[in-house]
Amino acid sequence: MRDIIRIRFFLTILAVLPASPAGSQTIPHSLIAQELERTQTKPDSATEVVVDAPADYVFKFLTTRLHDYVADATALKFDHSGSLRSDQLGEGSVRTATMQNGELLVQRFLLMAPPREFAYHTDMQRSTLEAPLQYSVGRYQLTELNERQTRLNVAVTYRATSRLFGFIVRRAFSSALRRDFERAAGIISSAYIEENAY
Repeated sequence: MRDIIRIRFFLTILAVLPASPAGSQTIPHSLIAQELERTQTKPDSATEVVVDAPADYVFKFLTTRLHDYVADATALKFDHSGSLRSDQLGEGSVRTATMQNGELLVQRFLLMAPPREFAYHTDMQRSTLEAPLQYSVGRYQLTELNERQTRLNVAVTYRATSRLFGFIVRRAFSSALRRDFERAAGIISSAYIEENAY
């Protein structure tokens, strides 16, 4: 039971990486851009998994069906008014997940290059789910290995609210990141098979 609770907590943190509104402050765009770059050069946490589905399916699932692979997420909505095209998901779009307890996870997409790559920044001013983070940036890179398999690389940068929490967050990420994304890969693979059964 304790492992199930820990896994659900880590999957929620890892998939959306919200920051606590307490102590949150506006993060300069230049810092967000730096952290986005750092996801490629020196991330705080990273993992790689293989998903048994084509890259375009995996990309769409990860960006539009968060509530299907994140524990406790019950609903998802989008605001594309900040996107280059206000009628579709893109850079500047905002994704808001509602959790079972009513808390919100709000993310702004920083990068959108379907089906190869996307990145987001959690909007700490609008998210209400508490976590010991000042900010976080997640970057997902997809490489199609063949018609039915995709390599998913996930890299995350973040800053904890204190050094103590930094130690705890680093340990939590290093022990749970791979396990949680292996679980997500299984969910996506199963959904692909089920939705494409003839």
